[in-house]
Amino acid sequence: MTLSWSGASSGINNTISSYEIQYSDSTDNLTWGAWTALTTVNTTATSGSVSVDPPSTRGNYRRFQVRTRGTAGASYYSGWKVSTNSVRRNTAPSPAASAVASPAEYSNETITLTWSGASGGTSPVKGYQIASRTSLDNSTWSAWNVLTILILSASGGSYNPVVSSTPGTYTQFGIWTIDTFDVYSVEKISNSIYCDVTACGAPTVCSVSAALAEGNVTLSWSGAANGAGNAITSYEIQYSDSPDNSSWGDWTALTTVSTSATNGSLSVSPPATRGNYRRFRIRTRGAAGVSFYSDWTVSSNTVRRNTLPTPPTSFTAAPAIYEGVVVTLAWSGAAPGTSAIKQYVIQRSTSTDGTNWSAYEALTIVVSSSTSGTYSANASQIAGTYTRYRISVTDTLDAVSAYVISGTVKKNSPPSAPVIVCPSSSGSSYNTTPRFMITTGVEPDGQSQIVEVKIDTGTWINSVDNPERFSTNGYLGNGVKTVYQAETLAAGSHSITIRCLDSDIESASPEVVRTFTILTTPFETITANETHVKAAHIQTLRTAVNMVRSYYGLSPATWSEEITVGKTTVKNWPFHITELRKAIEPVITAVNSFDSSSSFDIPPLTWLSIGAGRPKADVIQQIHNLILTL
Repeated sequence: MTLSWSGASSGINNTISSYEIQYSDSTDNLTWGAWTALTTVNTTATSGSVSVDPPSTRGNYRRFQVRTRGTAGASYYSGWKVSTNSVRRNTAPSPAASAVASPAEYSNETITLTWSGASGGTSPVKGYQIASRTSLDNSTWSAWNVLTILILSASGGSYNPVVSSTPGTYTQFGIWTIDTFDVYSVEKISNSIYCDVTACGAPTVCSVSAALAEGNVTLSWSGAANGAGNAITSYEIQYSDSPDNSSWGDWTALTTVSTSATNGSLSVSPPATRGNYRRFRIRTRGAAGVSFYSDWTVSSNTVRRNTLPTPPTSFTAAPAIYEGVVVTLAWSGAAPGTSAIKQYVIQRSTSTDGTNWSAYEALTIVVSSSTSGTYSANASQIAGTYTRYRISVTDTLDAVSAYVISGTVKKNSPPSAPVIVCPSSSGSSYNTTPRFMITTGVEPDGQSQIVEVKIDTGTWINSVDNPERFSTNGYLGNGVKTVYQAETLAAGSHSITIRCLDSDIESASPEVVRTFTILTTPFETITANETHVKAAHIQTLRTAVNMVRSYYGLSPATWSEEITVGKTTVKNWPFHITELRKAIEPVITAVNSFDSSSSFDIPPLTWLSIGAGRPKADVIQQIHNLILTL
């Protein structure tokens, strides 16, 4: 504080040079101790002041005395002036008599610190300092950490401090009373309070929505609970797989679901390996950290990855070559996986050459749970088109098996029209059992062929059922030559219709029709030694030979000499006979070399000797007879 004085004065020839100051202490402001020198203040002024201390002992009093000192020396100092008042040393305030923190055990509750019984010393209470300290054993404490200073003149109060949320931590509070001189009392230490946080509660129910699945299922849980001072923040989920629902692999982290709810759900997948099982486990996570997570709850059931159905072991399409509009598909040997068969999906692909195939297109869906079945499919009606089919099995979870491909079927292509070598169009023959030379066409499906022949409106005669009528008979290949010899026909006009049937389906080629004529014999009977061979006979033979040549598709013979009745001499008849024979021989060659069979060949021929002189009857008759068999 400040000690002030005034009213001093200099003496005669004794100017003021300083002031001497002393103090004296007392316990009761009545009985004083001896004076003690304090200081000298050098100044010539008649007044002054100086900063002085109160007593060192709290509650004691101190007074001061001052005298004026001059230049004339100590003999001429003034008398002492005692201070008109004294100063007392402030006494410290008293701490609170009671300090209580509650609750004694807390998790997330609000802490309340209350105190009472505090008082000021020689000055009133101005406020309080509040601090905290912590311990893990309620014995060894940390240093004080000041929380706040409250301006409060009352002898007690309350405060809600922020405390540690670390489980297992003890906390105490210290309260210091502060007076108006900012003097602090000793601390008042409160009771200890304990942070008691509990683990979250694990879900009581955890299950998956389906025991067998092709895709995702729902994992659901409920019954979880917050811990004391440990609110739910999320759920941790893991899974484990098994090939047999008995021996389980390690747990693998799946995901963490952030939520504060006590229940929840999540879309989860079955195992990647078909037929394997998957289970899940879940635990509740809270704000207090990993030490206070709940225990694991394992799902009460498992989900198995659906195994695919097995496609049919047999899948056929029949007939391999078809003529109608329907192909029959048949399958067997399919097997369900872990779920029942629901349906079959059938697709088809087509080809024009049996090698290059179109993309498969949907044909039908057959709804059936059977492991076998049939289906009548409308088949392509384009001749020569190949078709193949494939089938897959779909189970009740809509999982689809691999495809199985059927054999190939083909729309039947009838044989091409046969080629009639003879008779030529509108040809004529003197043979009442004429020959018909036939070459089969091409059967595109690779089947063998049946040759069928019909004379006029008669019945069909074929190479299988009537082999004796065909030189090459039975089932014939492409481009095979055969000779058909008719039964005896009456003289006159006729028609022959020829076609080929394929061997399996007996679809017919286009029909080839030829008209022909069976001529009556033009020959006069030649009797040896009676009949004279005349020019007319040679002329008739020439006409007949060219008629036969025409029947077999040969061009007419050209004769070296014109024969005129009554003019042509007989001497040249050997040359005429030779020409006739040479004109006939190509016909014989054409017939006998046409096919590999000799069934309807013209028998080997030895020409009779022409001799010399007039024409011989037997030579002429030999030609007559031959022409009638050609």
